[in-house]
Amino acid sequence: MKFHNFPVARAALFGSLLICLPQIAAAAELLPQPAQLTSSLRQTAMPELGDSKVEKILSRYYNDGLGGAENWAKLESVKLVGEVSNGGEVFELTAYLKKPNLIKLSIRRPENQLTLVRCYDGATAWRELPEQAAELMPEDKARYFGHSAVFGSYLLFPYEEGKTIEFIETVPVEGAICHHLRVTLDTGYQVHYYLDIRSFLEVKVTNTDLHNDTSNSNIYREHSHESGWPVVTHSESYENGESVGTLRIEKISVNAGVMPWMFEMTE
Repeated sequence: MKFHNFPVARAALFGSLLICLPQIAAAAELLPQPAQLTSSLRQTAMPELGDSKVEKILSRYYNDGLGGAENWAKLESVKLVGEVSNGGEVFELTAYLKKPNLIKLSIRRPENQLTLVRCYDGATAWRELPEQAAELMPEDKARYFGHSAVFGSYLLFPYEEGKTIEFIETVPVEGAICHHLRVTLDTGYQVHYYLDIRSFLEVKVTNTDLHNDTSNSNIYREHSHESGWPVVTHSESYENGESVGTLRIEKISVNAGVMPWMFEMTE
């Protein structure tokens, strides 16, 4: 499971990129649009694609990196257990994720059992602070938390409305040679994906909020394959280029009975 968009600490646990816009404009290759763009095609996570460079990269990403459409169809939810290191402190983490964009995080201090809950139910982001009643998240935190709740990747459903996908260039990132793809969303976010040209796993993902010019980056150090799907088990997170923490996942349960009611705001 590629939980490149996995938010954990502060508004989300999960640097900055210096991008030369004139060079990008010259080099970028847009994903071609099919002659007949049907509703069914818009709702297909991993459609069959053509022979352009960006289409070939996406096809390799779907099949080699993510395990293919058959595995995606079988995957409904996941439970993750691990720990988050942030500011010199270590917190216990339990996370529940369910298609298409439901997420619930419980972050606990092991020494006193105080727990912070953050949740997105597909429409509303809410939180429950230690020893306090549940409340709606502040607007700025809710905006990013909801964006980060997507199950899988914004490279899936390539013909979804309100989305454009571009191939930018092939560049070295974190010791790997990577294809750089950029997804622009009508929500005001751009997501930059760096895919290893050999494994087609994500090496780095940067989310940029065009409304306020802030960015959150994740560097993925280790993966585990569960039910044919890659799960990030060690990642480092940055906000505007500053380190904000490390995530390590110790236990992964796929299709573990995660139900929609589990994401409802508590009273």
